[in-house]
Amino acid sequence: MTDATTISPAVAAVKFKWQKDEKTYDYFIPEGLVVNVGDKVIVETARGETTVEVMAIKAESEMAQKKIVRVVEPEVEGEKA
Repeated sequence: MTDATTISPAVAAVKFKWQKDEKTYDYFIPEGLVVNVGDKVIVETARGETTVEVMAIKAESEMAQKKIVRVVEPEVEGEKA
């Protein structure tokens, strides 16, 4: 068995809305979930789930430890949540 056949999950670099700098945090993208740059996604933090923005997609990361929970569906104009 070779390591060349092993596929690593993709990683999303995300930014929290309270951040003032350009620092991002890496989260694994679960298999089957489609995530694009600019999407809003839900991630798990020490304080619970929160919404973040995807700033970049990476092939791998040594810093990612958790997975994205789900993608936030965009609101349709005129609808209220």
